[in-house]
Amino acid sequence: MNEHIASALELFRSSRELDDEAIFRELVKRGLPRPLAARLVEFLPSAYCRALLRKSGVQFSDSFTRRTSKEEPKSLSSEPIWIDALEYAETEMRKDATRDEILMVAGRSAEFQGINQMLHKGSQLKNLALTPLSFPWPETGPEEHM
Repeated sequence: MNEHIASALELFRSSRELDDEAIFRELVKRGLPRPLAARLVEFLPSAYCRALLRKSGVQFSDSFTRRTSKEEPKSLSSEPIWIDALEYAETEMRKDATRDEILMVAGRSAEFQGINQMLHKGSQLKNLALTPLSFPWPETGPEEHM
């Protein structure tokens, strides 16, 4: 799994101009199965955001939903890729990743962007409690219209 994570991170960091769907499509073009590519694009930015802010006092939700599904929220830990992504992010932070490299990934997270907006409005990190992540795609990624 680490090689797939590394491939996705390389794209996030070298192609800042690409949106999530373009990153997803490039990962699929490189041979990753659609569900794996989708999960990497969805989970990696949030994993990096959480690793970056783990000691900040922000209360992160431990679940996620899909806007395309009427299912109840699912636990992040029920997704093996979530656990791998979070471990990878924490390892990179402990080792040799620069703050800029971490922010290039974490900054893509809706959580990071929301936290940033709340900070600009005067909130403090220790007072923030976030709702479950909400992903716009079905489990297999965005609809095909290539």
